[in-house]
Amino acid sequence: MPGRRAIFGAFLAGLLLLPALTGPAAAQEASQPDVTSATREQKLDVVWNAIDGYIRPGYANVVDAAEEASGAMDDLCRLPAGENLEDAREAFGQLVNAWSHVEFVQFGPVMEDNRGSRILFFPDRRGIGLKQVQAIISGKDESATLPKDLAAKSVAVQGLGALEYVLYGKGADSLKTKDGNFRCRYGQAIAGNVLSLATAIQNGWAKDIGGIAERMTDPKATDPAYRSADDSLKEIVGIFITGFEAIRDLRLKPAMGESEKSAKPKLLLFYRANLALVALRADFNGLKDLFTASNVASLLPEAHAYLKDSIQFEFENAELTFQKISPPLTKVVTSTEDRQSLTYLQIVVDSLQTQFANQLSPLLGLSSGFSALDGD
Repeated sequence: MPGRRAIFGAFLAGLLLLPALTGPAAAQEASQPDVTSATREQKLDVVWNAIDGYIRPGYANVVDAAEEASGAMDDLCRLPAGENLEDAREAFGQLVNAWSHVEFVQFGPVMEDNRGSRILFFPDRRGIGLKQVQAIISGKDESATLPKDLAAKSVAVQGLGALEYVLYGKGADSLKTKDGNFRCRYGQAIAGNVLSLATAIQNGWAKDIGGIAERMTDPKATDPAYRSADDSLKEIVGIFITGFEAIRDLRLKPAMGESEKSAKPKLLLFYRANLALVALRADFNGLKDLFTASNVASLLPEAHAYLKDSIQFEFENAELTFQKISPPLTKVVTSTEDRQSLTYLQIVVDSLQTQFANQLSPLLGLSSGFSALDGD
């Protein structure tokens, strides 16, 4: 398809043009290292912007979507029918979208009680989680239908991955009939569990006094994690660095392989539900919204203000690329021609990760190269 190749070539040409545009500035950086002169208050304003403009509304959306998913599962279990099953699947898709938008916030209430992993256990490298979910369904383990008991089980059987298998895995069509009663009640418990976890995370961020928001926006030397404005700012910038690393190393590379012949489409997150593209796009949209809401680029030294436009340029490239990709991604990764879009997306991810980790972070006076994925 010449049109697609032309667009891809234009994108790549635009990307390759960046070093030429920023080369002199980069050379100046090397000879005259520059660090922001932003005040403590300015840095904390960015932290507050991120919390109030991105993190809080993001988790509120997760709670809303979880309520819808929980209600849809209730309806399906009361009246097994094809229409109610489709409603439950649609609600699940909305929940995946909402969660993916904020999933790279890997600190604060989401880390307490292992909430993040309980909502999304991924990757399941050895398929252990899948086997546990299948064992619950085949063995009709009634304890898995009780929210309190389910919450005490393996993280792999109580979150979005488990709910996806209930709704889309082998035997999911039984949910249209009374034969799927146990499976439905298990899914009902999962949805309720996710709602409970999401609500706890939202409540943790909602506190203006005595919670994570106060600790980050009013850091104190006695706080073990947030002793200074830089500590808090580093946490926010880390969302970008961790996020792009995860997209590259956990979302794209394993499934794509070296070529279409070595691709492993079943390693894509939410591949059963055909929501891999939805989740991936929500990941990008979330990071883009955080960049805009936080206004972190306002802290850049004047000589390096160009970096804001450079980052925005790459976010725009990503969006244009998403517009060209047609689901399911399971077919895209195994198609020589269609893979070009994902290959270009990887280039964009690498560029963004480099800009945040190796340029923006040092310019803000933060240590470069840090990552919440280290050691995984």
